[in-house]
Amino acid sequence: MALAGLAFAQPVLAACPQALATYETEDGSAALTFVASGQAVAMSHEIRILLADVPPVTAYVQPSERLGQPEMVLPVNCPEGDVTGAELDACIVYRSVVYARADDGALMELPAAGEPAAADILLPNFAAAVWQHPAFGADGPRTRPAEIFKLLGCQE
Repeated sequence: MALAGLAFAQPVLAACPQALATYETEDGSAALTFVASGQAVAMSHEIRILLADVPPVTAYVQPSERLGQPEMVLPVNCPEGDVTGAELDACIVYRSVVYARADDGALMELPAAGEPAAADILLPNFAAAVWQHPAFGADGPRTRPAEIFKLLGCQE
């Protein structure tokens, strides 16, 4: 079951930059669409996440001094304005290092926005963090999402 939001993605292109890449799980139940932004820092990314039966959510990837690698943060239904650390922690559904896999199968850091897109994106513990997380309320994923996303195409 392919997600309808990826109908605009073109076939995989060898020169697709990471900032324009689209990915999908093997079963088609989840997808990642990188959002190109002229103001983004080279190692920062905004990613639209599409999960079956869930409104789209946006995750952010930034370099992490704490981890020494790019880290993804997925906030869902966070309160606006001044929030406490506890309120923020309650709405952060996923926080982890993001791994990429090259065409030859080697693990690597997520490429910068202008670099060629990775063949696969690996989100460690994504399924455990997202599936039935209370921040989604009644709109959470009904099925356990996958953690490996394969390059599907390029938005151009």
